[in-house]
Amino acid sequence: MKKPILPLNESERLMALESYSIMDSLPEKEYDSITQLASFICGTPIALISLLDENRQWFKSSVGLGASETPRELSFCQYAIMGEEVYEVNDALENELFADNPLVTGSPDIRFYAGAPLHDGNGFTLGTLCVIDTEPKELTKDQKNALQLLAYQVVLLLDLRKKNVELKTTQLEFQNFIELSKDLVCIANVDATFHKVNPAFTTVLGYAKEELEGKPFVDFIHGDDLEKTYKEIEKLEKGEQTVSFENRYRCKNGEYVLLNWNVSPHPETGNLYCIARDTTFEKKQEEILINTTNELKAILNASDFSIIATELDGTIKQFNRGAEKMTGYTAEELVGLSSPAILHSIDEIVKRSQELTKELGEEIEPGFDAFVVKAHKLNVPDSNEWTYIRKDATTFPVKLTVTAIKNRDGEVSGYLGIGKDISQEKEIELNLINSNTLLDESQKIAKIGSWRFEFKSNRLTWSQHHYTIFELENLPVQELNIAFRDRIHPDDITILDKIGDEVVKTGCDFKINYRIILPGNRIKEILEIGQPYRNSRREIVGIKGTVQDVTDEKIAEQNLINSKKLLDESQSIAKIGSWKYDSAADFLVWSKGHYQIFEMEELPSEQLLKAFRSRIHFEDVSVLDELMTKTLTNGTDLTYRYRIVLPDGGIKYLIGIGQAIKNSRGEITGIQGTVQDITEKTLAEQIIFEKAKEINDVRTALDESSIVTITDEQGVILFVNDKFCSITQYKKEELIGQFHYLGNHSDMINKFVENIFATISDGKIWKGEIRNKRKDGTYYWVYSTIVPFLNKEGKPYQYVAISQDITEQKQDQKSLNNALFDLERKNKELDQFAYIVSHDLKAPLRAINNLSEWIVEDMPDMPEEVNSNFGLLRGRIQRMENLINGVLDYSRIGRTKIEKETSDVKVMLDQIVEMIVPTAGFEVFIGEGFPVFDTERILLQQVFSNIISNAVKYSDKPIGKIECLYESLPDFHQFSIKDNGPGIAEEYHERVFQVFQTIEARDKKESTGVGLSIVKKIIEEKGGSIRIESEEDKGANFIFTIPK
Repeated sequence: MKKPILPLNESERLMALESYSIMDSLPEKEYDSITQLASFICGTPIALISLLDENRQWFKSSVGLGASETPRELSFCQYAIMGEEVYEVNDALENELFADNPLVTGSPDIRFYAGAPLHDGNGFTLGTLCVIDTEPKELTKDQKNALQLLAYQVVLLLDLRKKNVELKTTQLEFQNFIELSKDLVCIANVDATFHKVNPAFTTVLGYAKEELEGKPFVDFIHGDDLEKTYKEIEKLEKGEQTVSFENRYRCKNGEYVLLNWNVSPHPETGNLYCIARDTTFEKKQEEILINTTNELKAILNASDFSIIATELDGTIKQFNRGAEKMTGYTAEELVGLSSPAILHSIDEIVKRSQELTKELGEEIEPGFDAFVVKAHKLNVPDSNEWTYIRKDATTFPVKLTVTAIKNRDGEVSGYLGIGKDISQEKEIELNLINSNTLLDESQKIAKIGSWRFEFKSNRLTWSQHHYTIFELENLPVQELNIAFRDRIHPDDITILDKIGDEVVKTGCDFKINYRIILPGNRIKEILEIGQPYRNSRREIVGIKGTVQDVTDEKIAEQNLINSKKLLDESQSIAKIGSWKYDSAADFLVWSKGHYQIFEMEELPSEQLLKAFRSRIHFEDVSVLDELMTKTLTNGTDLTYRYRIVLPDGGIKYLIGIGQAIKNSRGEITGIQGTVQDITEKTLAEQIIFEKAKEINDVRTALDESSIVTITDEQGVILFVNDKFCSITQYKKEELIGQFHYLGNHSDMINKFVENIFATISDGKIWKGEIRNKRKDGTYYWVYSTIVPFLNKEGKPYQYVAISQDITEQKQDQKSLNNALFDLERKNKELDQFAYIVSHDLKAPLRAINNLSEWIVEDMPDMPEEVNSNFGLLRGRIQRMENLINGVLDYSRIGRTKIEKETSDVKVMLDQIVEMIVPTAGFEVFIGEGFPVFDTERILLQQVFSNIISNAVKYSDKPIGKIECLYESLPDFHQFSIKDNGPGIAEEYHERVFQVFQTIEARDKKESTGVGLSIVKKIIEEKGGSIRIESEEDKGANFIFTIPK
């Protein structure tokens, strides 16, 4: 089931439907007749008048269907209202729009549908007149036409019903209007009797309706008013449509009220339709007003004010005597003849029109509107200052207030203008302006503003220059206080508020400095002086005072403070103080820096002189007094050095200068000057002197011990000492100004010198050996250190060479090299000899060992003693072979080059322990932190193996314990191997490292006596050391180091 689109005018259609007030109304026979007729004509069991609102279709009338409404989304009629003709569905089950509609698939099982749209007079489709069948069907052309005609009749019924409802509503509203009206409304018959009267008759006259209806209306008219009433009635008889008149009517209480009548006859019946209004109160008020107006007119004519009343168009209708006196015109000259514009300058009228145009936002033409438009449109009095032009053409200022005059209906009927001659006020105002101008100019020059604050009204008033100081435009009273507080620096606002509270409590004057913040974050310093002011009962009602811009003074004051601070800081940095001595008053004044130099707290002037003299070194007091007296006597300038003694006994060295102070008569009245702490300078000079002496001593020592040369940046000799002359055999005169390497001109020397200069010209120190030629042609060797002296740009400008004669050392070195060469040759011969000897010794040992093993194998039944002797023989053979190997190893240490490799000592120890130490009867502890480093691994492994092997070999405890530890020293690796064996007596601590030395007899322990010798030699060849910490029977600890 598809949902169709809504009609384009859906919202208007719904409004049209709502205007009929038909939805959910009760059944009506007229509509039921049409649905019955439609059912009959079309031959269908169901006929409906269906009206569609926003959510449903509601049936005003139905035949054959029990429901009063269905949802709009299920309705067939929603499609019918989209067209102009009959909408027909012959078989709903075959129509894709309705095949799944619950009204088709379920009750009431619709198969056929035909709907004629209901179009109202404005073209809106309100619903349909539709017929429905449970069987497929098709209407004939006549049936469709009949259905459309019946639909038209439905719309006629709807329109008729709507009109009837509207008519009833109108009648009811009119009846209510008549009943509720305060005016007396009635209908009189042609026989002059009341036919109908409204309740107002009862309210005004006091009669009940029954007492009036049917009674002649003339019976209630005052006798004096009967004649004029009859005359008005006669006018109606002559054909006039409406008459209006007044007469007095008698109330039930016997009093009369004044009624104002409007009467019109009915053209056919002749009945009179009458409306009367009780004007009794208005009449009395009018009489009062006339009397009041006459009295007011007399009063106004007696006043000095100009009072001019006009019509709406501006024509003058009243012109009092005050206006005559002011303007020189008489009332007869202007009333009814002229506008008040005659009294005004056209320029002022044009200017006022322009102001009003801008103010009201609409064009105001120059003319009478310029005076009255605000009074007319805004209903407010409009007061302005104008210039009146007298009849004699002279002018004077007036304050003119224009008010709109209204009639009793509230309509504007004219205007009243009251003018006051303000010539005297203007003169006073001008004088006041001149006085204020003078005050403003005075305040401007003095940078002063005045103010006044009233507590009760919270009203703040400022003078013009107060605004200028705060850089504000003139502001309304209600805004000024806020703007003032916005200008105050946040840190100062609470202080100002507190001052205000104090003034109210104490009634005292006040003086305060605060800051204001101007646009751009500029700061102004303000000095405010104020005092309370009181009313006639001596109550404090406000505060008044002045403000002054003291920014420049504050800046100058701060600059002075900064200057003094700068002076104090400068004196402190330069260690300078200033002083002044008044000889007449005998008092002394010091600057802050002077106190700092003397390390004293500030003192009163009368105490300072004594404290000053107590600080001076006793040896310098008399000299200083003498110099001071000389200056006070002769006026000569004062320059002096002296010492002061501090409380802790420390000494300061000071220098002072001063000059005489003279009065206007040239008389000396004192001395002023400065003092400077030169302690550091004096001590530095002493140090320099001592250093100079020390340098001189060093130079003398150098001259005695070293060869010294100074050259310029080109290498030209500037200075040589005696030692240089002695070794070179040249005189100083022959050397000064010459190139340093005089006589050494070979290519090799030149290249060598270039290399030296390449280093020292780069600002670096050169050290090395140099061979030089003496004057006699022989050679000598020196070890030189050449130091470049650099200028402020970092470039060398001089070179100093300090050399030592190493000729003898070089000769000794040559001899030593020759000896080493011979030694190396002999070592090689020794290695060859050792190899041959070991080979020749090992050969018979192997033969003996093999022979003993064969004998034991061939003679298994030999006596036990013989077998034991053969075992002893083989042991001696093995020991002899180990001894030969040990001697060979020992001889090779230091002479065989072994490559270094990265070694993990912890892993190495684990491997050695696993190979050497039995698992039963021993406990081995290897500590943490062992290093990994590059070393000759095989040699280090031999050191550990030999030491650990000895610990196992000589163990005498049931459980042997071996502990391996490591400690990192600054320049060495330190290892220790500790056991719990028999220990080593102190006298053997060195002997055990000698070749062939053992602690126990070789018969007790198999040992060659070479192992520890090899250990010591390996360690010492590597630059380390080994020692033993042990006592007899307390174990041994072998501690050795290897360089990092």
